Amino acid sequence: MKIDMHIHTSYSRDASGPPKDVLGRCVKLGLGGFAVTDHNSIEGSLQAYELAKDQGLVAVRGVEVSAQEGHILAYGVGELVPRGLPVAETIERIHALGGVAVAAHPKRFPSGIGLKMARDAPFDAIEVLNGGSSRRSNALARRVAEEKHSPMTAGSDAHSLDQIGKAYCIIEGGGEEQEVLEAIRKGGVSIGGRSRSLKEGIVYSVETLAEWLRGDFKRL
Repeated sequence: MKIDMHIHTSYSRDASGPPKDVLGRCVKLGLGGFAVTDHNSIEGSLQAYELAKDQGLVAVRGVEVSAQEGHILAYGVGELVPRGLPVAETIERIHALGGVAVAAHPKRFPSGIGLKMARDAPFDAIEVLNGGSSRRSNALARRVAEEKHSPMTAGSDAHSLDQIGKAYCIIEGGGEEQEVLEAIRKGGVSIGGRSRSLKEGIVYSVETLAEWLRGDFKRL
């Protein structure tokens, strides 16, 4: 089963597409499941989780949490993890909620936590293929995961409907949320998809500069 583990909806300030349209796109692409991971917001994820029951999709609840040092993906949580906490405490909060903590695009500037933190902190997995990150950044994240024998994940990091499915996890079985979480914890996940293209990288750089000048990254 293919499952895109990193999708944003209109509940993220920098994304478009309501949850119902995200589900429609997943069905059209033939994905078996998805995780909505809006920035410091869980409303869209909970909506998508309920809607998925009628679409035959496996939904994993999620949030992309802004820790002090960078972004962390929280999977399998039903409530928000506070933003702005140190990485170690953020991971503790996720685990206390029964969730899985994943280092999101660790090498991406300026929102990644960095390779050293990805290596040293007690993450359950590392995102090694992010559809919005460069090939080099993803390769460095994979190297860290391989060195520490860490489970890996992948996701499109879609901020618009056309980006969904660009990167994904491949999981055997995984008929419900808990099965997906357990597959991640045990390293039973294969990776598929691609990194961002050169053109996409140029667009990202321009958008990043604009957001940086406006101070918007402080709110993500």
